[in-house]
Amino acid sequence: MRKITRPNKQLKTNDMKKIYILILTLIAGLSIYANPIALPTIEISELYFDESDNWKLELGYFEVNQSGFPIDSIFLFSTTDSIKLPSYEFIGSTGVMVITVDSLDSDFIIKRYADTIKVVSFIMGEPFEDILIFGNISGASINFPRQGQSISKYWMYYIKDNSPTIGFSNDTLGMCGTVKGIIYDKYSEPVKNRNFRLDYYFGTSENGEYSARVYSKPSTFSHIDYKTGQYSTQSVSITEMSYIMEPDSVVELDIYLLDTLATGISDINISNTPIFVYPNPISKNGMLYINIDLPIITSEISVEIIDLNGKVIKKNKITQNSNSIKAPDKSGFYIFRTMLDSKVISSNRIFVNE
Repeated sequence: MRKITRPNKQLKTNDMKKIYILILTLIAGLSIYANPIALPTIEISELYFDESDNWKLELGYFEVNQSGFPIDSIFLFSTTDSIKLPSYEFIGSTGVMVITVDSLDSDFIIKRYADTIKVVSFIMGEPFEDILIFGNISGASINFPRQGQSISKYWMYYIKDNSPTIGFSNDTLGMCGTVKGIIYDKYSEPVKNRNFRLDYYFGTSENGEYSARVYSKPSTFSHIDYKTGQYSTQSVSITEMSYIMEPDSVVELDIYLLDTLATGISDINISNTPIFVYPNPISKNGMLYINIDLPIITSEISVEIIDLNGKVIKKNKITQNSNSIKAPDKSGFYIFRTMLDSKVISSNRIFVNE
């Protein structure tokens, strides 16, 4: 008779732990696509120092489910200390908890002007961490908070906040400043009547001058967004600009576009675009009139008069629907082209007579 070997009913603790971790990893991967369950996270939400340089640290927790994926322990680290939180309480699945020196069993130092703070939470033995580096040290994302300020996390950023909200959800009430200046197109002309966005907020360029509300943090931009419709935007390349913003402050910086603002051209059948050039024929040195009935007005539209040898005789930039250009001083046939950022959208043949 064949002997049947039965598996051991008892799994070792380490084997069981590996299975749990594997299940946790699989669920994390599936959540990216189907999002059947969100894993709990604990993040550094806000850091504040009072007048005596005593710190308060707010931790935000999200999607906590102690019956499903319990958080086993929470550790804090700074450049000089580390400590396990002696106790903590989750009120609901999402909220904040405030940590102070008095709430800990031993000393924990956070340096006032520069430090690295890390919170590490363990879920079924696996660590998950969040980190804040501030001040004049390597890897810092933001400078130290001034008196009365905090460093608050909003979305994915750490931002200076003139209105600390320790113990409550963060808002943008004291987190913003203003950047303003002039927006120039790729031909160094001011861009008029456009809505641009830096960070999250839109600003309007009137006569080329713009003003936009931005987050109080160091920022670098090589692209900015602009509105193309009520709910639509496009991105445009700019000469890289950088600034360090403080709350309720103003930074003046000009913006230089590297691309066109050709809003709506994709919606036009170029071959049927109504571009009228008259009179034709025209006398030498006479005024040639151009009507361009486009749904947009941009400073990147130009017209060219080219002789039959391919030489550009005249070139004008178009800034409005009705324009004019002086005809050549020699009689003959010429090509009149309308360009949108080096793309030909119309070509006409004109004759200059005596």
